Amino acid sequence: MKDSLKERTAQKMAAKLPVLSALCLFLSTIEYMIPKPLPFIRLGLANAPLLLALRMPPSSFFLLVFVKILGQAFISGTLFSYVFLLSLSGTTLSAAAMYFLRRIAPEKYMSLLGISVTGAVISSITQIALARLFILGPGAVYIMPPFLAMSIISGTALGAFCERFAAKSRWYRDGPVEASAAAPILPEKQPACSGAYGGGKKPLLDTNKIPPAPLFFAGLFMAAALLFTKGVMVRSVLFFAFLLLALLAGKTGNIFLTFVFFVVIVLFNALIPYGRVLFEIGAFSLTEGALTQGIEKAATVEGLVMLSRFTISPRLRLPGRAGALLTESFLLLPQLYEKKAAIHTKTFIDDIDKALLELNAK
Repeated sequence: MKDSLKERTAQKMAAKLPVLSALCLFLSTIEYMIPKPLPFIRLGLANAPLLLALRMPPSSFFLLVFVKILGQAFISGTLFSYVFLLSLSGTTLSAAAMYFLRRIAPEKYMSLLGISVTGAVISSITQIALARLFILGPGAVYIMPPFLAMSIISGTALGAFCERFAAKSRWYRDGPVEASAAAPILPEKQPACSGAYGGGKKPLLDTNKIPPAPLFFAGLFMAAALLFTKGVMVRSVLFFAFLLLALLAGKTGNIFLTFVFFVVIVLFNALIPYGRVLFEIGAFSLTEGALTQGIEKAATVEGLVMLSRFTISPRLRLPGRAGALLTESFLLLPQLYEKKAAIHTKTFIDDIDKALLELNAK
């Protein structure tokens, strides 16, 4: 009897998959708009749908995880960058840990709040380790304490919200009993989902007129050219070339933050001196080797981000179940945006619940 109830619960949750996936993209868009001191730092808002999906069968849950990672990269324009690698690793490991905990620990012993904090800490440790390897070097140790503190705070807040939502939401408790229909074809009009895709004035170089698949493969080729060339001068030139392409296409996002990230990466690498000393300020020595390495890493990371923004389009259709789900998620995304005006502070959970019920009814 218990197994039958669990199976019915899992089926109901799987039927919510397209809406949960679109919610991941919506929250990723919100998070993209929030300024951050480093490009890979995230508040974890888009993990809320993963917490709510922990009752799903493994195939549906990890499909949602994959689409969340891929959609987040589309929205932020980081698919060809180290930021995507950090997101992929951090999200996958934390999601696997959260799903495992939900399976072995009964709800009365471990709440969604506890699972959320655990997932946030695992994600942070994974991303810091990779950031040390690819971006910040040994200087990454200096961001570990505030980064972990922020992950615990955001994980606690997110877990507390999901606990309350799961207890009050009719959509979460009942919801649809049938799986959604096959995903429709993406409309030609791009969803106005973030600064990564531009908006407002018509860009000088309209990538909407270029088929998305050839543009994607061109991006892969140019990413390889950046990664396999050596020398700070060459990578700096390629960074400015990709920045110019993104600028012409109206997809740079906040260009000021781009250069802030660039400087931060250089400074973190400069904390570990090696090579000829250029100048000294008190106990700090700026060395030629550290400065060169910092500029090269910053040009690589930010160059890949600009390249991703230029070459990745939400019109890109991927094959298989994951591609269909991503397509349907982008289709639902504008509808979520239309409903945000009906969400108020005093009735926050009730309004979100109503919006999700309406989306699943369509």
